[in-house]
Amino acid sequence: MKSKRLFLSLRMKFIILLLVLITIPFFLIGFITYKQYSRNVEADAITYTEQIIDQITINLDRYIKDMDRLTLAPYYDNNVIGILNAHLSTTNTSGNFVKSEEAAKMNLMISSLAIDRSELQSITIFANDGTIFSNLQESIAKNWAYEDNHWMDDVIAANGDLVIIPPHTVNYYIGQNKEVVSIARVVRATLTNEQLGIVKVDLTETGFRKILGSASFSPNSQLYVSDRQNKLLYPLHGKVDLIATGPKITIDGETLITATKQSGYTGMKVTVLIPQDDMKVGARQLTRSTLFISLGAILLAYFFAGIASGRLVKPIRHLQMKMRKVQKGDFQERAVVTTYDEIGQLTFGFNIMVTEIERLVKEVYESKLREQEAEFYALQSQMNPHFIYNTLESINSLALQSNQFEVSDVVVNLGRLLRYTVDRQDKYVFLKDEISFVKAYLDIQSTRLGINLSTEFYIEIGHDYLLIPKLILQPLVENVIEHALEDDPVTVKIMSTIEEEDLIILIEDNGAGMTTERMAYVKKHIYAERDETLRQRFGEKKKEFALRNVHRRLYLLYGEGYGLFINGAKDRGIQLTLRFPLRYEEDN
Repeated sequence: MKSKRLFLSLRMKFIILLLVLITIPFFLIGFITYKQYSRNVEADAITYTEQIIDQITINLDRYIKDMDRLTLAPYYDNNVIGILNAHLSTTNTSGNFVKSEEAAKMNLMISSLAIDRSELQSITIFANDGTIFSNLQESIAKNWAYEDNHWMDDVIAANGDLVIIPPHTVNYYIGQNKEVVSIARVVRATLTNEQLGIVKVDLTETGFRKILGSASFSPNSQLYVSDRQNKLLYPLHGKVDLIATGPKITIDGETLITATKQSGYTGMKVTVLIPQDDMKVGARQLTRSTLFISLGAILLAYFFAGIASGRLVKPIRHLQMKMRKVQKGDFQERAVVTTYDEIGQLTFGFNIMVTEIERLVKEVYESKLREQEAEFYALQSQMNPHFIYNTLESINSLALQSNQFEVSDVVVNLGRLLRYTVDRQDKYVFLKDEISFVKAYLDIQSTRLGINLSTEFYIEIGHDYLLIPKLILQPLVENVIEHALEDDPVTVKIMSTIEEEDLIILIEDNGAGMTTERMAYVKKHIYAERDETLRQRFGEKKKEFALRNVHRRLYLLYGEGYGLFINGAKDRGIQLTLRFPLRYEEDN
């Protein structure tokens, strides 16, 4: 028992169609738009951030270069170099006696460097004998000890180059231990390269804040500066584990977009972390606004769709009623055309269809009669060749008896042609059989044309048993004879070769050839999708387009890349190329 199919009215189908074709694509497009917009916003934000970071890096380099000049100042003051030479002794690192004159000169030089520089905590020179000179005379200890200043190891190892020291705690500030970021270098004698001391500039966050504080990428963005070893320089008390690499990182379940730029001069690295949610705020606002407007438009569309569907269904139901009557055999029924749209055209077509049914029934009956007649003619065509064969044999015998050997050859070749063409069982034939057929055809034509036509065959022996479509070469040879012959003799060459997995047959002549315009015309019709020429009248021989028929036949049999190809126009002769896939008898 067949299950009862679910019935859906046309109106319901219309609503479902509207849902599928409008609502679902709308939400899909909205989702894709949101994602694309978010990606674009994110890409723009990253590009903007990278541009700002580039500028920040340039400013930081300029800032460090400015601080670097402070560490080089002792080299330009002979008094300072002389004082450091006076305090070279390393046997007593608790500090030697400092003359008031020395203290005054050192304080004058250092204070001149630090004036009006709020970004400097202090400028300090550490002599080899343990003496400290600074612009903060009352706040800085007078002596230093190596065991309390291990930061000096990196400075000494730099051998006079500038060193950026990450946050470290120092105890040479009287009454307190401070955590500072510093730059320092070893001061050496210009002639002996002997170490005279270390100049150190302790920085405050003010200098970094002037450069970095105004940079804002999003409400919750974070900016960090680190050294070559990823040790944090700014902010002074930031979280080191936030300095990360990679386009995206996740911290405490929050996805952050990262952008990093490292200075080639100082090695400092600027890193910005931007919450991904900050970048999507604008996209979410746009999506919400678009969603509310679109939902209202969809609801309004549904309302008018309900009204329109009723008007749409009414003439269809009328047509349905008329069709049921016609289905019962009442061909006198006609539907009333009430509209001039597609439904009206459908109704009009229905009326025409009912009118034509009786005529179509008659045509089917007549078609069956014609089919029977065609079968009779097919049977007759199978009987007639036997009569022709016998007649040709009789003519051949008479020709031989009369010593008319040329006539005998023509009759024999004609018989071969007839047998080859009448046999319709084989769709594919051996290349040698097709060549034999063409030779017989050309022998007949040579008898007719005399010395004006000569032929040459260059067929490899190994190609004899390759399969090709039957009667594929004769139309091309006939085309040569029909179009290439002039007053001068013509030679037709037929050659075969193999290229990779394809059989190539070349047919060329030294006849009249084609002009460039004629060649373009022929190619246009050979390779056109459909034959645009007018149909020939009964009994009229159709010329010029045998080439197209051969090409279309090969194209339909083997597909793209196979067919007939003309190798360009020239003054004398033309070359036709046929391309077939290699096929053997066992492949057929």
